[in-house]
Amino acid sequence: MNDGSVEFCLPTGDEALLARVKALAPAIEANPSRGRAGCDLPKETLYFIPTGETECEARHGALTPAAWTMVCDVAALPEVRKLVPTWYE
Repeated sequence: MNDGSVEFCLPTGDEALLARVKALAPAIEANPSRGRAGCDLPKETLYFIPTGETECEARHGALTPAAWTMVCDVAALPEVRKLVPTWYE
């Protein structure tokens, strides 16, 4: 089960790193909060990787193999401390 995204933090202002991440996960979205990933504002920016119907086997279901690869590629970057599911309460 998922609530539609996974989240992670990146150093704020590192445009080269952001471009590398967008090459791996083009649909990422920034958010000004700390999120569940616990970004250290303002040094870090919170980003979401959508896990919607395109990336999942079913609505709120398991990721497709391609989506898993995308998430794992982002998680493997040394600048990404952790990648966590988004849970909306």
